[in-house]
Amino acid sequence: MPNHDALQRLLDRAAIHDLHTRYFNAADNADRALVETCFTDDVVAQYEGRPPARGREALLDQIALFRNLEEGKCRISTHFMGNLLFRSLTASFAETEINAFAFLVQQDGTTVSARSLRYLDRLRLEDGAWKIHARLHTLDWSCDVPASFARPFAQKLRGMDDWLASI
Repeated sequence: MPNHDALQRLLDRAAIHDLHTRYFNAADNADRALVETCFTDDVVAQYEGRPPARGREALLDQIALFRNLEEGKCRISTHFMGNLLFRSLTASFAETEINAFAFLVQQDGTTVSARSLRYLDRLRLEDGAWKIHARLHTLDWSCDVPASFARPFAQKLRGMDDWLASI
């Protein structure tokens, strides 16, 4: 007989992993609307070097990557989610820690800023969906290295439909 609690725990872990993956993918695509779905309305967050933000709109207004990609200050970005540690997980609450790398190609395309980031998150289940309720974003180290190729954000293929339309 299957253990329903163990199965639900695995389903919750998968849903939380998908939430974090969706956040990073949406950030790199400057998809503010999709990033918004990752947070509760009353989220409390602090990103490295910025004051704490209360509420989803205040947090989204602080994410400089959106503006930098849209205005061309950042040519393109790639976030890579590494280790995902579940510090706790109950039926309606979770706490995670993620190590991630962010690669941000500067406007002229000749320099990549590489950053080691940590995301310390508290999540809660709302209406059947996991959302981030509290976030602390830290920068552990960064460096700038030369870039040999960088596609401009405006030329980034968004998916299979973009590719199929281009051939």
